[in-house]
Amino acid sequence: MYKTAAILMGMFISFGALADGYYVCQDPKTGRKVGQDFPCQSGKSLGSYEPVSPKELQAREESARKSKREFERLHPGTYPPEEYMTKEEYATYLVKHQHQEEERKKQEEQQAVLEAIHRSERAEQRAIEAERTARAAEAKAAEAEEAARNRRLYPVLPPPLPMPPRVTNCDRGGCWDEQSRRYNKGGGNTYIGPSGPCTQIGNTMRCP
Repeated sequence: MYKTAAILMGMFISFGALADGYYVCQDPKTGRKVGQDFPCQSGKSLGSYEPVSPKELQAREESARKSKREFERLHPGTYPPEEYMTKEEYATYLVKHQHQEEERKKQEEQQAVLEAIHRSERAEQRAIEAERTARAAEAKAAEAEEAARNRRLYPVLPPPLPMPPRVTNCDRGGCWDEQSRRYNKGGGNTYIGPSGPCTQIGNTMRCP
């Protein structure tokens, strides 16, 4: 690609030189050949060209432009637009390119604004969540403190002991309580009740 572009560039330079005339001169002492765009001042002229007419120069430039256009079609990005476009095409290109650039900048600005809004919203949401968490922690601590204070002021008393069974009647072999449970007489004041040995105290049976 670059070799072809260099050849084409050399051709364009040569076309510009031919517009003013081109001369190939040889130094009589060294024999060195030199190309220049003015007549030979000394030595021997090996050849010369007449200046190119403006019409011919324009035709050559148009041919070069078309060659560049074709090369650009095959290898995009090789030449800048002004080298392969006509003046009208290049003017249209500049207007379109400027419009696209303005549109791109506008979209970038809009995107930057949206991103800033989203960052602000996320920061605000994080602040709300942090405040909610802090309030929940404060409420929990206050609740725990209140519970501790209540335990100090109002200690939890153990449940009262159940009332001992009350004896309703007795016979020679034992007694009955108010729930019709039988207590068989043992030795002394000891009776054998449903849950084991019991002691009669007054009209109640005290069982373990």
